[in-house]
Amino acid sequence: MKRWGALARGNDKRYKLVRRELYIRLTYLRSLVRSRLTRKPAIYVIGDSHVGLFLRQRPFIVHWLGPATAHNLKQKQSTLKANARLLRIIDRVLRKGDTVIMVFGEIDCRIHIYNQYMEHGKEVPMHEFIVATVSNYGVVLDQLAARGVDFYVYSVMPAAREGNIFGVPNYPPPEARCIINRDFNASLRSLCEERGYRFMDVYSCIVDQQGFICDEFTKDGVHATPSVMRFVRDELERVANGNG
Repeated sequence: MKRWGALARGNDKRYKLVRRELYIRLTYLRSLVRSRLTRKPAIYVIGDSHVGLFLRQRPFIVHWLGPATAHNLKQKQSTLKANARLLRIIDRVLRKGDTVIMVFGEIDCRIHIYNQYMEHGKEVPMHEFIVATVSNYGVVLDQLAARGVDFYVYSVMPAAREGNIFGVPNYPPPEARCIINRDFNASLRSLCEERGYRFMDVYSCIVDQQGFICDEFTKDGVHATPSVMRFVRDELERVANGNG
């Protein structure tokens, strides 16, 4: 029975991986065809699972790159090939007048930053791992800027109330998650201001007094609901009116 259970779980995982790969490829091809057929400006949302907020929301075109992290996004060779996929979209799909919203970093905050802190025996301040992750992310943002891309950097959502349902090693306690997400956004905002990149701060609109995402803005404790879109649209309108 254990053998068949393991086999079923393995098949389910492979199915999800295949489905994810098909989604990524089909979305890319659809965007490529669209860019060849029309010159109408588009807004592309590219990133981790938090791009799901933009699905079925006009006028956004969503590119989900899987569980890509801000820390590894600059890597040319990685399991997800997120950097190659991102730059392929940028170089082949984007046209003059298009805009990109970059959505990365939440997985780093929820899992990897604290894990690195623990693996170093708490001897290195956690803030250093946050800064290092943001710095790596900045390398990719610089790549976009060098290509003349008009982009926003989307803030990381407030900390999740979800527990360690996947059994991740060194999963941060609730109070640590709140601190990490807050400090990550502060560091990311600072980097954007220093380099002249637009930072889309949704975090401060939906965080509660404890540092978690407000219950009214999430159903699963991690991802935001479409009700958050009003803050996104407000920011886009503000910039469109020449206030950004």
